[in-house]
Amino acid sequence: MKTNAVVITGDVIQSSLLDPKERGRLQKALEQAFAVVKKKEKSFDVEQYRGDSFQAVITKNPGEALHFSLMLMAMLWKEDFKARLAIGTGEISFNAKKIVTSDGPAFQNSGPYLDELKKKNGLISVVGPHPAVNQEWEVHCQSLSFIIERWSAPQAEAVLEQLNGLTQVQAAEKLNIRQPAVHQRLQGAGWQVIQLVLRRFEQQAPSMF
Repeated sequence: MKTNAVVITGDVIQSSLLDPKERGRLQKALEQAFAVVKKKEKSFDVEQYRGDSFQAVITKNPGEALHFSLMLMAMLWKEDFKARLAIGTGEISFNAKKIVTSDGPAFQNSGPYLDELKKKNGLISVVGPHPAVNQEWEVHCQSLSFIIERWSAPQAEAVLEQLNGLTQVQAAEKLNIRQPAVHQRLQGAGWQVIQLVLRRFEQQAPSMF
């Protein structure tokens, strides 16, 4: 049975250079990030492979897929681990017991494009079955990659709290800093642009299959 889904394929940049202690810290960060997204989206299912790589599937609420992807990136970034993510939309035509051995256009629009991101030194891509939509999202993803590449850990932390739905005042209380400091971090992190791109993804999600 064919199912419309969003497939997110990701890997942690230069993780092979980590020592055993940092490896352990990375694994903990990944597990925590997956758990947070799973709590927010019950259809989120994820598997790790090759240690530093992972593939996730979202079968409900496709309009939130970019939001959840940026949450994953921000949760890793605030721990000083950089990741790249390839988001593919479309059908899953073959459901295997494991995500990484399933297949269909959604997987073909995700996994192979992670390799393209590596070649282009990009951080995020969105690819679906429609060329015109993909052309627009190539521009949006170039913008996101440019912005995210320049995040500091504190900026990623501030972005994460916005993605979690906190106000700047609530984020300041949680992070034990003043609200103007949160505002400054968000400005430096390109939050205004990120919001616009997220809104556009939500609008276009129904036409990405």
